[in-house]
Amino acid sequence: MKSLSEFIKSYINDNYEDIIEKFREYEKILLDWNKKFNLISRKQSGIEKIIIDSIFFLSDYKFIGNEKVIDIGSGGGFPGIPLKIIYPRLKITLLDSIQKKVKVLNDIVNKLNLADTETVCARAESLSKDIKYKNKYDIVISRAVSELSNLYKWSKDFLNSSGKMICIKGGNINKEVNTFRKNCKFNNIEIKSYSLKSLIPNYLTGEADCSSDVEELKHIIILK
Repeated sequence: MKSLSEFIKSYINDNYEDIIEKFREYEKILLDWNKKFNLISRKQSGIEKIIIDSIFFLSDYKFIGNEKVIDIGSGGGFPGIPLKIIYPRLKITLLDSIQKKVKVLNDIVNKLNLADTETVCARAESLSKDIKYKNKYDIVISRAVSELSNLYKWSKDFLNSSGKMICIKGGNINKEVNTFRKNCKFNNIEIKSYSLKSLIPNYLTGEADCSSDVEELKHIIILK
């Protein structure tokens, strides 16, 4: 995990060894489960790229560290678990609508001893109406989940009065952003784009299965 180590050391914490060791544990557990359930592409021999894709925005957007966060469509735990590993005091809810994925999330959370981490099997649009979850979160985050208009409609009720949504996207996002602005009439939107090669000069050097898209821009869309 050389690229991930470089990123964490440069942008998050000089004492990165313990964080990387936790990520190695996470990788082992997830890859073992991936033999049974299709959580990530079978072509990938590791999860370093997915972790970096989940946290690249921390290069200039830092968490305080004690926020209450819900990860929509968490799947194998991205981006919620990487964020929890980096910021152990976060209070995280990992939400997915597929039971077998939640089963995997439960196992990962238990084996990594992640405190204040809840897993829930439900649809976001339903759970956000539940009094236990409605207006309770500082941050709603998602990675590569549906279009922006859908995400906002499903997730806005999770947010407290000062909360924000962080949507992690790749590729060309112009069409969905324009559609969102048209349909939702939402003006308080911030978009930041990143080249991972610029952030990490040696980004995944030698990783043949990841080399084809190393120059693809990554984005975060922040709705406040």
